[in-house]
This record gives sequence, structure tokens and C-alpha cells, in this order.
Amino acid sequence: MPRTAKPAPQRRAEILDTAQRLFITRGYQSTSVEDILTQIGIAKGTLYYHFSSKEEILRALIARIADGIAERAGAIAAGPEPAVRKFLAIMSAARVDEPELALAEELHAPNNAEFHVLTIVETVRRLTPILTGVVEQGVAEGVFSTEHPRETIEILLTSAGMLLDEGIFTGEGQEIPRRTAGLVHAAETLLGCEPGALSSVLGNAR
Repeated sequence: MPRTAKPAPQRRAEILDTAQRLFITRGYQSTSVEDILTQIGIAKGTLYYHFSSKEEILRALIARIADGIAERAGAIAAGPEPAVRKFLAIMSAARVDEPELALAEELHAPNNAEFHVLTIVETVRRLTPILTGVVEQGVAEGVFSTEHPRETIEILLTSAGMLLDEGIFTGEGQEIPRRTAGLVHAAETLLGCEPGALSSVLGNAR
């Protein structure tokens, strides 16, 4: 029997949570809308009131993950730390933990390439304005020197999202340290800070 009606936000969250669990355990391609309906015990019309398709559910899950990353980044940006520490902390926080990490791994499957790229795009969209503010803070502090903070952040976030993703560069995990060092050097160059300004703080934080 269908469950008792729930408030729309609660029902939407329930659909997302259930779909995420099924996408992880069964795979996105192998999970049907009917599977989600059965797990929750709701009518098809209830689900379609919130989402028009399985694809839209996955897009909403990706957006929710990106929102979580942005929330953590926003909290760091609003703190009292100097810009360099904020910048590095936000870049480090732009990762996901379980169960979102398991979903991200599922999106590495070849058939899910579109959604895999979407996770990078949505993260870049949300973090760019936050990190732009941090860079502007750094310019005011005299540690950064760039006339194009937003464009610089877009370049760095997109580069990091692609180069450090083993789902894109498969089987190249051994290259991550080299690429990370290269990205730090590129960040110092594009942000116009002293050579080693980011890497020295990063090294001290380890």
C-alpha cells in the first residue's frame, strides 16, 4: 500500500536517498524507476510530481552533492583565516565522502560519462564565486595579484577536476602527486603570488 503522504521536501529527499542507494548497489543503468517506487512504496504519480525521469533524479543527486561541497566551502570562506589558508582548505574540501563517494565511483562507468562530467561542471559552478571572493581577499591582503580572479578560479577548478580524477585518467593514480604539484605551481603563477606561497603552507599543513 502507498505510504502516508509526506511533506514535499521530505518526500523529495526520500526519493533521492533511495535512488542514491539503488544507483550505488545496483548501478545507475540497472536501476529502473519501478525499482525506486517499490523501495519507497509510492505511486508513480507521486514520484513524477517531483522528478520527470530517472535522469532528472540523478541530476538532482549531483546537484545535492555539489551543494554540500559549496556549503563546506562557504563556511571556510566566511572564517577568519588569511586568504592563502582559505584557498587551500576549500580546494581540499572539494571532495566527497561516503555514500556520495560510492555514487561518484558509479558515475565512472563508461555509460555514465555525461553525468561524470556534470559532477565536475556543477562543482566548478558552485565553487567559483566562493573562491573568487577568497582571491579578492588575497588581493586586498597583498598575497595575490590578479586582475582576473574569476577566470583564474574557473581555469584552476576545471583543471583540477579533470587532471586529478582517476575516473577520467584511468589507471594513472601514480601521476596524481606530479599533477597536484603542477596545479599548485600553476595556481601560484595565475594568482600572482610569491613562488612557494601555496606549496609552503600546504607542506606545513601535512
